[in-house]
Amino acid sequence: MKRNTFLKTSLLGMGALIAGRDLLASSTRNPMQVNKRERMLQWLEGKSEPGYTPAAFFLHFDAEHKLGAAAAERHLEYFRYTDMDFVKIQYEQEYTPVDFLKKPTDWAKLSPKKLAFYEPQLEAVREIVRAAKKDALVIMTLYSPFMWAGHTATLPVLQRHMEEDPEAVKRG
Repeated sequence: MKRNTFLKTSLLGMGALIAGRDLLASSTRNPMQVNKRERMLQWLEGKSEPGYTPAAFFLHFDAEHKLGAAAAERHLEYFRYTDMDFVKIQYEQEYTPVDFLKKPTDWAKLSPKKLAFYEPQLEAVREIVRAAKKDALVIMTLYSPFMWAGHTATLPVLQRHMEEDPEAVKRG
C-alpha cells in the first residue's frame, strides 16, 4: 500500500473511531463499569465480556516529544485522545552508530551503555506509569539485542558480520 493511501485510510479510520466512540460509550455505559486496567486484566484471564477485543494505536512522536517529560506528556495525551485500551510506550532512545565495527571480532570491543544513557527514556516511563497505572495497563517497547546491534553497526554491517562469524558478533 502506498504511504499516502495508508495515511488517508488511517486518518479516516481514526476519525470514524473517534466520532463513534462517544456514541458507543453513551449507549453502553454501565454505572458499575470497570476501568481499562481491570478490563484488560479480565481479558488476559479469559474473563472479559463476550466480543471484547482490546485495541490500541502506536506511533512515534516528533523529535521534540521523544524523551523525558515531553514524551510522557505526548504519550498520555495520545492515550486519552484515542481512548485506547492500554498505554503503549514507544522506545525512542537511539544508539549512535559506531565506526570501529569493521570486522566481526570488533564486536567484543563494545561496552554496555551506562544508566545515564537510558535516563531520558526512563524519565518518560516513570511519568507515564505514575499517571496511568491506576487506570490502564502500561506496555513498553523494548529493543532486542539484535535491534540494538543493527542501530549500532547499521543493518548491512551487522548482516555481513553475522554471515562471516556469528560467534564473534554474539560476544559483543
